[in-house]
Amino acid sequence: MTWTEQSALQLRGVGVQHEQEGRASLDAVDLTLKGLTKVGIIGESGAGKSTLADVLGGFLRPTSGSIELNGSSLGDLSAGPWREQITYIPQKPYIFSGSLADNIRFNKPSASLDDVRRAAEAAGLGGLVYGLTNGLDEMIGGGGRPLSGGQEQRVALARALLSDRPIIVLDEPTAHLDIETEYELKETMLPLFEGKLVIMATHRLHWMQNMDVIVVMDQGRIVEMGTHEELIAARGAYYALASWQKEDSR
Repeated sequence: MTWTEQSALQLRGVGVQHEQEGRASLDAVDLTLKGLTKVGIIGESGAGKSTLADVLGGFLRPTSGSIELNGSSLGDLSAGPWREQITYIPQKPYIFSGSLADNIRFNKPSASLDDVRRAAEAAGLGGLVYGLTNGLDEMIGGGGRPLSGGQEQRVALARALLSDRPIIVLDEPTAHLDIETEYELKETMLPLFEGKLVIMATHRLHWMQNMDVIVVMDQGRIVEMGTHEELIAARGAYYALASWQKEDSR
């Protein structure tokens, strides 16, 4: 069941309805993911992009539709064999009370200190480690040394580098960071995406040029799919989002 270049995941008519009378968070979504692809999910706030990422990550059970993995029907993706292949990087990573090394080992508790150090340096934490009195043994989290938002995200990246799982799911991972920190993190993150299935939900369009396929969402539905160039040329929903963000940044 390990995800490889030949693997395929298919969603057919998948929906998520939180309230019986309310609007569906996902509405009849059809989506096929194949192989080691970088998938960007974009849309305005409330469009359903985080809900779709949660379904794909196995964190949320659909209320309708069907899911197939390599041709086998599944009720949802919450089973251990799927979840164990995923590194999840949310808006605010979970930092527990413990050493910096143990936080980096979150997905791979057996990792050696040398491996942890290499992952920390690759994620851009080398300067932080060097400046700490106890280095990787420094206590962080509750009662320990506080980390900035950018440092917390780098801990999440170090976890991903150390675990080397074949699937990465990211849900607005840079939403609360300033743009300078975001672009620094982006330089670290893009090499991490190579050779994996990447599912990234974000409202920041600059990431989309680095994706193989873009899924554009509106009111719980997929309204467009394609590459950045194809969707700009189509002058549809994605083009409108890009134009709006360009105007908003002036």
